[in-house]
Amino acid sequence: MRKTGRSIAVFMAIIFLLSACSDPTEEYLRQGDTYYDQGRFVEAIAEYSKAIERNPNLVGAYTRRGAVHNARAEWDLAIADLSKAIELDPGRAEDYQNRAFAYLAREQYDPAIADLIKTVELDPSARLAYTNLSWLYVHKGEWDKAIAAADKAIELDDSDYSAFFNRGTAYFAKGDLARALADMDSTLRINPNIAPAYTCRGKIKILTDNLPQAVEEFNKAIQLDPDTAEPYKFRGFTHVALKNAEQALADLNRAIQLDDADAMAYYYRGHLFNANGEFDRALDDLNRALLLAPTEPTTAVPYDPFKYDPDGIYLERAIAYRGNQELALAVADAKKAVDLNPGYARAQATYGEMLLANGDVEAALPALNRAIELDPGMAEAYINRAVLWEVTAINTKDTKYYELCAADLRKVIELNTDPELVAQAWDAIRKMQSKGYIP
Repeated sequence: MRKTGRSIAVFMAIIFLLSACSDPTEEYLRQGDTYYDQGRFVEAIAEYSKAIERNPNLVGAYTRRGAVHNARAEWDLAIADLSKAIELDPGRAEDYQNRAFAYLAREQYDPAIADLIKTVELDPSARLAYTNLSWLYVHKGEWDKAIAAADKAIELDDSDYSAFFNRGTAYFAKGDLARALADMDSTLRINPNIAPAYTCRGKIKILTDNLPQAVEEFNKAIQLDPDTAEPYKFRGFTHVALKNAEQALADLNRAIQLDDADAMAYYYRGHLFNANGEFDRALDDLNRALLLAPTEPTTAVPYDPFKYDPDGIYLERAIAYRGNQELALAVADAKKAVDLNPGYARAQATYGEMLLANGDVEAALPALNRAIELDPGMAEAYINRAVLWEVTAINTKDTKYYELCAADLRKVIELNTDPELVAQAWDAIRKMQSKGYIP
């Protein structure tokens, strides 16, 4: 009996071995995995395809082949395979996550988000899915959702620098500069080689009046990634503010060379040309900026103190037209800026200035009054209104307008830190006093 039992066991083992050898599906999968690990993607696809031919309902084969198609940037094929895997077994988180990657690469953001949400439903510990969700929500301008997804990713892994960066980007877009800076600091503490994090920190330094530190941040970003336009553009902006015209122009030229479709870079360079009195060159850049700038507001409006929307560009072009003594065109552009954004104080002030330059004193006064109402601390609006009162006094020979002029000049002295402008205001007041127009 013992001998018979051993014979049966040996016989069954042989049958099992023969059965395994007669169905090589697992061998196809194993060989496909080997090829995949070696980076031999074409051979891996061939092996997985053989497995699918033998068993069209083999989920793992579709999953693996979909992953290889992702690795080869064959997004449609990846989506097809992963969709089949999900159809066969809708409970596998990895298939949704891999399909989301393909959707993301094709810039099909809504289905990518849907797949990542399904991923974390099936696997709440899928940290990468939360990180990718945060990036997608940033891209769509859904800042609070981006922050919530990044929070979860960081909770799962507090060394996830991408999640810190995404969250910091969302905070910046919401205007929460303190939290944005803290997250960019965390990003760079974990990985000091993230150039966009230095760029974001540089923008925050600009907004917190640390211009030399901003330049240092942009220097680091450029050192890490010398072929990206954004840090050059903002370093150029910073040099404009620091009155380093030569460095500013070099940076803005480089930014435009790297990205000739960025309205902001043309806008800043146009502003620089205006400041240098090169009005024709300014007009060329500002016309280009207007062609590139968005004409319709996006659904998500980020905090953007670096204003380059069409209203800001029209204002800068108005200044260029005035410099070329094309006053009617200057008035028309300033009016466009006001029409686009009636609550923009600088637009109202510039519109009033252009009307005044064009001799339309009566129309200039409401615009200047509105500018001061919107921003009582805008010295340039008081300067232009002071000029208006002086012109009115001369035209009407009514000295009461000199008193209004003097009041606005005193406001300029109170508000302005430019010693040359303050001196000019005092000179004008003393001149009116010497002539007996004001006490």
